[in-house]
Amino acid sequence: MNKKIVKKIKCTRSPDSRLVKIRTEGRGWGILKTGVAALFILVQLGIFILLYLGFAYSIGWYLILSAVLSGLCVISVISSYKTGTTKVVWVLFLTVCFSFGYIGYLMSSEYVFFGLAKRRYGCIFARSEKFIGDNVIDEKLPLSVKHDANFLWNTGKFKLYNDTLLNYFPSGVSMFDDVIAEISAAKSFVFIEFFIISDGKLLNRIFEILSEKVAQGVDVRIIADGIGSHGTLSFGMRRKMKKAGIKLKFFNRIQARFTFALNLRDHRKIIVVDGKCGYVGGCNLADEYINAKRMYGYWKDVGLKLSGKAVDALTLQFLRQWEFVTRRSCKYEAYFNRYDKVSSDAAVIPYVDGKDYVSAIGKGVYDTIISGAREKLYIMTPYLVPDEQTFSAIAEKALAGVDVRIVIPDVPDKGYVYLVTLDYAERLAETGVKVYKMRNAFVHAKLMLNENCASVSSVNIDLRSYYNQFENGVYTNDVNVLKDIESDFSFVFGASDTVENDAVNKHHLRRFIASILKLFAPLM
Repeated sequence: MNKKIVKKIKCTRSPDSRLVKIRTEGRGWGILKTGVAALFILVQLGIFILLYLGFAYSIGWYLILSAVLSGLCVISVISSYKTGTTKVVWVLFLTVCFSFGYIGYLMSSEYVFFGLAKRRYGCIFARSEKFIGDNVIDEKLPLSVKHDANFLWNTGKFKLYNDTLLNYFPSGVSMFDDVIAEISAAKSFVFIEFFIISDGKLLNRIFEILSEKVAQGVDVRIIADGIGSHGTLSFGMRRKMKKAGIKLKFFNRIQARFTFALNLRDHRKIIVVDGKCGYVGGCNLADEYINAKRMYGYWKDVGLKLSGKAVDALTLQFLRQWEFVTRRSCKYEAYFNRYDKVSSDAAVIPYVDGKDYVSAIGKGVYDTIISGAREKLYIMTPYLVPDEQTFSAIAEKALAGVDVRIVIPDVPDKGYVYLVTLDYAERLAETGVKVYKMRNAFVHAKLMLNENCASVSSVNIDLRSYYNQFENGVYTNDVNVLKDIESDFSFVFGASDTVENDAVNKHHLRRFIASILKLFAPLM
């Protein structure tokens, strides 16, 4: 067994508490497994290329046929609903690599690599649709909120709930303290779905409680992403979970074969306890999210707790994904209407996004909040790599006199993405947007707020979250939550430095590099 090397570093202060941050080195077995899978994929690609070259050189008319097919693919790209950046990349690829570009384009089609999965999701949705119920929208709601609610219902059948209490957590520490208290009191079931589940202090504590709960007869189910949790969730912990009776499944595990489906990830963050309460937000189940492990400075994240009717929506969203990854039908009836009755007039709409839906729902929620802003628009995101529509909408709000503020990290986790983020930030600053970098921190929260509503979610402002990943969040107009979120923003503004609007003219080389990197924005 590989030994974990832990390096202690200086204790730093955070808004939550004083914690000793540690850095844990990667596990060798996970790296080895990834390397072997990558090697098999490269071998497959190599064989394919050799066969292709032999075929191409032996048949002269093939190049003419390839040029025609690639030309038809170019027409398909231009007439599609893809973003401008994605269209440019595909047109360049199909033009320069015309002799085989059409093969890559056809293989990247959702009908090829996700068609069967999409049909499975369709069957799952059809079987479980009766648990959604009717959608009732109060006429007293602000017009922009009614529009947003109609968008979510019409695109994904995401119901507007009342009689749901919300609690906002400005940090991972405060959220997971509450999570641990709730699962400690669980009587029936605990559902957990995360992009990253990682060995460490937090997982050890939660595993200890979950093991006790399973022994008491509680149904514990966990979904982890096959790549997000690869190399972080050790085989030893997986064996311990299985032995304890915890049901652990992976979404889209790494396989030693080439497929564009590897780019599809389950980026959702959902916890449901007994159907009485649930959690969403940006936090994963790993030590950096409670600042018990140093990654990139202070780790700023947020969470939202739901208690009441809307918890049923989180339960349904989890069970649908569970049915997909296990390929077994679920008995949905046993997990609904378990919530405690509470009273609230606030609109609460839990939503999810992914290739299982036709529309880009997470992007749509952001676009509707942006378009509804008349006084203020506050955004917190780790990555600022918007498509043309989102960029223009944000810029136009600032130019129209709306108070637009965006918080990005001061410490990046991915250097190449950060170059693009800074470029977009500086360009937006030129239009009057106030851009803040939280000092000595990596901002991982995904928040958007205007004067009427807010979204707390897993959705980054980038093309991967918009079009390739399975995401989730909660849209609400709860007045108390809006106040809490705005208060959190105010604290972060005070702990940040601003990006000056003339900075774009000072970094010509960086701007040039960023312009090249933007071509790969769909992969960021």
